[in-house]
Amino acid sequence: MIHSPLTRALLYLPAKIYELAVRARIALYQRGAFKTYRLNTPVIGVGNLTVGGTGKTPFVAFLANFLTREGHNVAILSRGYKRKSSGRIEVSNGKEILRGSPEAGDEPYLLAISCPGARVVVDANRYAAGRWLEERAPVTVFILDDAYQHLRLARDLNLILIDATEEVHEAAMVPLGRLREPLSELHRADAMIVTRSNQQFDRSALELAISHNSRKGTPIFYAHHVMTNLRRLENEETIQATAFAQKPIAAVSGIARPAGFIRDLSNLGMRVVLRRDFPDHHRYESRTFLEIVKLAREAGAEAIITTEKDAANLPDDLPARSAIPIYAAQIEFRCENEEALKNLVLSKILMNRS
Repeated sequence: MIHSPLTRALLYLPAKIYELAVRARIALYQRGAFKTYRLNTPVIGVGNLTVGGTGKTPFVAFLANFLTREGHNVAILSRGYKRKSSGRIEVSNGKEILRGSPEAGDEPYLLAISCPGARVVVDANRYAAGRWLEERAPVTVFILDDAYQHLRLARDLNLILIDATEEVHEAAMVPLGRLREPLSELHRADAMIVTRSNQQFDRSALELAISHNSRKGTPIFYAHHVMTNLRRLENEETIQATAFAQKPIAAVSGIARPAGFIRDLSNLGMRVVLRRDFPDHHRYESRTFLEIVKLAREAGAEAIITTEKDAANLPDDLPARSAIPIYAAQIEFRCENEEALKNLVLSKILMNRS
C-alpha cells in the first residue's frame, strides 16, 4: 500500500490509535478480563494478520475436504462477513445447501458448494454456534474461517496465512497499511502458510520477519493457488482453465486483490480485452452486469470470466439472460510440503481426542 508523504502523516495517528486498541483487546483476553471458551470438539482456526486477499477460502476448502476424506465429520463456522441477515444460519447440513449467498454471505455459501460433505454455519458468536452443532450433529472437528482475531473461542491448532507478495517487514497498521494486528501477534500461530509463493518475493526478508515475531520452531509451509477449471454458470458445465488460451475474454471481479486474478488469467494465455474491478464482496445488480455484458461483446470478448466468490454475488437469473457465456474460475490450494501439513493437522486433532 503506497501513500504520499502527506497521506502517511495524516494516517499515522489513526493507525497508532487503532494499534493501541487492538493491543488492549488482546491483553484483556490474555489476562482473563475477557473470557475464552472451549468446545468439546477439536477446533482449527484459519486466518491472517492483513485485511483480505491471502486465499483463506481455498485453504479452508482444502482442509475441510481433506478431513472429510479422512473420515471426519467437519463443520465450518463463519461470521458471514457482509451477509444480508443476522442471527444463526445453517448454510449446509453436509448433504444439501439450505441457504444462499445473500442471507449467508458469499464465502460461507462458496464453502458450502466447495465442501459437499461439511456442515457450514454462520454466526457472529462462533462458540454458541459450535455448542449448538455439538448438541445436534456428530461433529469431530470444527474449522473456524477468518478467525485469527476471534479470540473468544479457543482452538487446538491456530493457522495463519501470509501473502508472499506482501512486504510484511514493512507492513503498517490499518488505515496506514493492511495489518489488522501488530506483527508481534504472529507468536499466537502454530504454523504459517505462505500463499502466492510461486511468485517473486523476498524469501529471506519474509522469513526474518517471521522468526523475529513468532515462536521458535514454528513450521512454515509454502503454498500457492492454481486456477484449474472454468464453471459455466448457465448450465454448470466445467471445462479446463486453458480452454480460452489465446482467446479474448472479459475479466470481472469484486475481490480484495484483483491483480492476482488478472495475472492468473494472463498466465493461462488468455487475452483480457475488458477488465472491471469492484470492491471486495460486491453484490451485482442485473442492470450493472448486463452493461458489462454489452461492453464485453463490443470489445470482442468470447466469454466473461469471474471468480467463484463473485458468481455467488450475481443475480440468479443473470446467466440465462446474458448474451455471452459467463464462467466462474475454480481455484485450488497447493502446498510444497502437503503431507507434513496434513500430518500436523491430524496429529493436533488426535491429541485433543486422546
